[in-house]
Amino acid sequence: MQARWRLVRRLVLIFFIGCVLTLVSTRFILLAEEQTIRQRLSDDSRQVEHQLRQMMLNYAFATEWTARSLEVGGIDYAKQLSDEAASLFLYYPSLQRILVFDTDFNKQFERYRDAEQALPAQDFSTSIIAENLRQEPALPHAQSAPAQNFSKNPADIVIALPFTTAEHMHYLILVVNIHKLFDQLIRQQITEGYQVAVKLNEQTIYRFAGTDALRDKWLIERPLVFAINTWELELWPTAAKLADMYSASAKLVFFGGLLLTAGGLVLGWRSHRLHKAVKEHHQEVKQLRKRLKNMHATEAQLVFLSDHDAQTELPNKNGLAHHLEGLLERCATEQKNLSLLIISIDSLAELNHALGHPVGDEIIQRIAQRINKAVPASVFLARTNIDTFVAVNTTEDWGHLALDLARTIREAIRPQLFIDEHEIYCSASIGIALAKDANYQLETLLHNADAAHYKAKQQGFFGIEQYQPEQRHALGERRERLHALRIALDKQELELNYQPIIQLRNQRAEGVEGLIRWRTKTGHVIEPQQFLHLMEQTGLIFSLTEFAIRTACQQLKQWHSKGIEQLTMSLNFSLRQLTMPELPQLLEQHIKRAQLAPEHVQLDINEAVFLQLCQHHHSTLDCFKKLGVRLCVNLLGVSHQLLQAMERCTPQVFKIAPELIAEIPNDVVQTELVESIIRLAQNSHCQVIAVAVEHQQQIDFLKQRNCYLAQGNLLAPPLTAAQLGRLLDAPFVGQQPPSASL
Repeated sequence: MQARWRLVRRLVLIFFIGCVLTLVSTRFILLAEEQTIRQRLSDDSRQVEHQLRQMMLNYAFATEWTARSLEVGGIDYAKQLSDEAASLFLYYPSLQRILVFDTDFNKQFERYRDAEQALPAQDFSTSIIAENLRQEPALPHAQSAPAQNFSKNPADIVIALPFTTAEHMHYLILVVNIHKLFDQLIRQQITEGYQVAVKLNEQTIYRFAGTDALRDKWLIERPLVFAINTWELELWPTAAKLADMYSASAKLVFFGGLLLTAGGLVLGWRSHRLHKAVKEHHQEVKQLRKRLKNMHATEAQLVFLSDHDAQTELPNKNGLAHHLEGLLERCATEQKNLSLLIISIDSLAELNHALGHPVGDEIIQRIAQRINKAVPASVFLARTNIDTFVAVNTTEDWGHLALDLARTIREAIRPQLFIDEHEIYCSASIGIALAKDANYQLETLLHNADAAHYKAKQQGFFGIEQYQPEQRHALGERRERLHALRIALDKQELELNYQPIIQLRNQRAEGVEGLIRWRTKTGHVIEPQQFLHLMEQTGLIFSLTEFAIRTACQQLKQWHSKGIEQLTMSLNFSLRQLTMPELPQLLEQHIKRAQLAPEHVQLDINEAVFLQLCQHHHSTLDCFKKLGVRLCVNLLGVSHQLLQAMERCTPQVFKIAPELIAEIPNDVVQTELVESIIRLAQNSHCQVIAVAVEHQQQIDFLKQRNCYLAQGNLLAPPLTAAQLGRLLDAPFVGQQPPSASL
């Protein structure tokens, strides 16, 4: 590497010196050539100045010669002047007009070219040339000045001289078209490749140029003076002319210098190759040693990653298993206790969803650091899942120190985290298992810790639970129930029962509420409270939701086809179900497939879920509103939060919760709450339904307050579709509908 660096330095030095010498030499030659070119441009502009002076002197001589001819020509000078004018126009192309004035500058004679017109009558006595002629009338030479009112073009000039005939003085004035004069001069004197502009008082009066690309760098300025007339000549070359003016010397020096530099680089490279041939063997040995070292480092990294978590660098599941295999044998032999703690971060998935995975990763790293600092050095800490840590501690104590360790970890996690301007509070659920309770068996120990962790999760945030032998049975029952639920979905053992919503005025069903039931093979019916939370923790909740929507829509279509078209269908959904991205699509799909109007389907949700939807899930409410289904909210009272949420989304229906209906009209407070809900519904133009009506006093109370929709076992209990279908055509008062078979 050092030899290569020396080669690079040597070649760079040769290249640098060669380039510098080449560029400096080329630059000196270019500067010399540029100076020569500028001198040539200056000489050419001086030649233009000389030729202009000659042309102007010719026009002055013509003026003087004509004036002298008129003085000696006799009395009839008008005819002679006319002949002289014809000759002047013929030999002087830039001559525009010939005028003769008396001493008061009254026009006596005028001749002009065919393209011109006679000058209008005006006062010429105030012009510059008039003033000059009056001041020096005896001057023998012609005078020149700007044309002013003697020409339409203010850039033109006049040449004048007084003369006398028949003892009267006159002024002979020749008007010269300055544009034609310069055009004639430039075209005669300027060779191809030059570009010219003439300015008068900073205004361009003549231009012979195609491009201004080289104007700024190569411009040559020269004043052109004749009498009191002054112009500014600007001259610069074209690109082609400039290229022709350069010689080949600079190119020869430049390419010659590059060639010499390339030769020096080749010589330097050949010198390096000679040295490299000598040291090639040593270099190969170094490369082989380096490769071997890298292989050892890679192998060590792979071994580390196989047993450790890449994010926190804590041991992973494999590392935990390797640690416990030997440790459990020693603890069993020495009769030492070993405690295993499963620590899971609560709601990490929601934090990832709300704040993004980078913040979630930072949370895990921070919590891992906190736990590692809080626990003693003898505690083995591992990360076994996205949101789960495991702590292993060996002690002679039989449980108390494990609980103390769990509380220490809980307090370490409790303080808030500040990440990217977010203030984040995290909690953890901790399950504890002792090795002696698992007979020092690895699988049993992990199973017991998982059972305790499940119980800790049920306690809520910061739950701590130590394994008890009876928990093994509860965990087994949970797993068996989950397995049975999967089989029930596959074999269609789940069903919907329907409880009618009665219109108290005519005692007929105005709607039904679909209630999910699990009917086992033995005929036993299980309520949703016993299995719905298990399904929400797994992917089974989607299949259950799709089954409920499909079954309810098909059944409602059957009842509509029998002529009961006013009937609506209500379905109860949890927050987990309502926030599924697929729910609006499922509703729309099955409503269209059953050919139902969307307003015949009603979603029943409790008040807490409705408030969370309004605060955090606006898009979900917008989807329901766009779809056209009705929202029904179960209320326990009227709160300020509810009124704010109604500004965001007003439900179509309110339900009075069973807890309030149970004690009316005997309980004053509950009676007042029910009346407030009824008033809110009436003021919001919403329907209101009383739930769990059980006796006639409640019905009378509701009728007196204009609440005419109710459901409850007094009117009709939940029934199967076949049982309810036989009762929908008749009033429900006085009937004894059969209970749903169990």
